Amino acid sequence: MTTNSHLSSNELRGLLNSFWDRSLEIEPSAHGLLFTMPASYPDGWQVVLELSQKTPQGIRLSDRGKTLAWLTSQGQNIETETMKHHLQRLCAEHYLKEEHGVLYRWLDLPLDATDIHVFAEGLVAISRLEILNDHRAAEEDVADRIVQRIFHDADLSPKRKHKLHVTKDRSVSVDYYVEQRRPLALQILRTKSDFSGTMEKWGFRWQGLKANYSGLAPIMLYDRHNQIIDPYSRHIGETECELFCGYDETDRIHETLASLR
Repeated sequence: MTTNSHLSSNELRGLLNSFWDRSLEIEPSAHGLLFTMPASYPDGWQVVLELSQKTPQGIRLSDRGKTLAWLTSQGQNIETETMKHHLQRLCAEHYLKEEHGVLYRWLDLPLDATDIHVFAEGLVAISRLEILNDHRAAEEDVADRIVQRIFHDADLSPKRKHKLHVTKDRSVSVDYYVEQRRPLALQILRTKSDFSGTMEKWGFRWQGLKANYSGLAPIMLYDRHNQIIDPYSRHIGETECELFCGYDETDRIHETLASLR
């Protein structure tokens, strides 16, 4: 069977197999193997799974806690009754279990690739529950109000939720972006857990963005009263960002904004 463009079924199969091969990365972990799937979370990052080596229960496939941590970092409260209902439904549909924020499934040998694919589909479906959260349309929180006042006082008009390209096919949305002599991208750290994982992800994002946008100055702000930043996360923030501090440290933020103009 061919299409009007004379693409054969074998050519299509080869094209899809080539995409899978290019997107697949496998590397050892402390417990077994980490590998990527041809599926992405809403922010464009590939789904990464971990297969543990054989145990008495079989082989454990997990997301290492990344999916629910990502939902939380987007401001979603996964403890509400509505969210619990949707999580239970999607876990049942995709044969997932949850323990301490980690989504997992036990697999029997020999492995069936379909089980792995269904597992990844379940993670993506759960990550899409972000749309149930009306936090973007809700009243601006304290951090946003302070940041907006700082920009206003500095006579700057940033773009909100602006997309910047990491690669040709992948973009990242930042909370605030200002085009000027040295463009600046400002992101408020909103996660309530997994700070090191979130900061590690942003560290790689900033590296890619700085390679694409000459002179880009990243700024990351956090809540000094409610977010305890571990040394590793702080090191990433202070290494990759022009400024990494509390959103209430307004003098430091003003000084940095002035230096970038």
